[in-house]
Amino acid sequence: MSPIRKTLLILSLILFAEAIPFTFALIGSRPGVLLRLYGFDSQFWRAWLLAAAIALGYIAYTMRAMPLVAEHMFSWHWLKLLAIPFAIVTGTFEELWFRKMVMDWAAGDGASALAQIAWSAAIFGAAHGVWGLFARQWRVALGATLSTAGLGALLGIVYLAAGRQVAPCIWSHLLINLAIEPWLILAAVSMAGSKGGRRRRSGTEAILVGG
Repeated sequence: MSPIRKTLLILSLILFAEAIPFTFALIGSRPGVLLRLYGFDSQFWRAWLLAAAIALGYIAYTMRAMPLVAEHMFSWHWLKLLAIPFAIVTGTFEELWFRKMVMDWAAGDGASALAQIAWSAAIFGAAHGVWGLFARQWRVALGATLSTAGLGALLGIVYLAAGRQVAPCIWSHLLINLAIEPWLILAAVSMAGSKGGRRRRSGTEAILVGG
């Protein structure tokens, strides 16, 4: 299977897996849930600025760490059509789960603010170590775990700074995914298909012509 098709399959599976509980959660929610999820609260404008800075910083970091992402950041490809709903669903669902649910659970169990952030970051990082499985490289798994754990810790800070409103975290996560997907997944699967972690020429140059 080509890297393009593998990327399509992975995008579809993740989107399907997260869209189902996300949809049911919206259906069973009270009126005004969309405003609570995505609305701007000027009272916590510092948290929103921090969230924006985190998004820009993480995008820049990913572009530097993954040359394929940087190379195709502004390229058009039909995979982007699927990456857009993917970014919206995963950005929202994962923040509700890894930030709100995990941190509120930890707080309810008496954990300090630092411990809440640590729990959120650790679980978020471990969940994203799966990219190493796609690349079949333990270094990629470790790097993905550490980088996303760092991102999770920063978003945990934003969550607390926003008075436990998850909206700025969602927008930060959403913007990151909009920018780097599907190229991040494509980079991971391309690594798996190259010897010694070196990408084959056809693995990236063929992307814009259908791979």
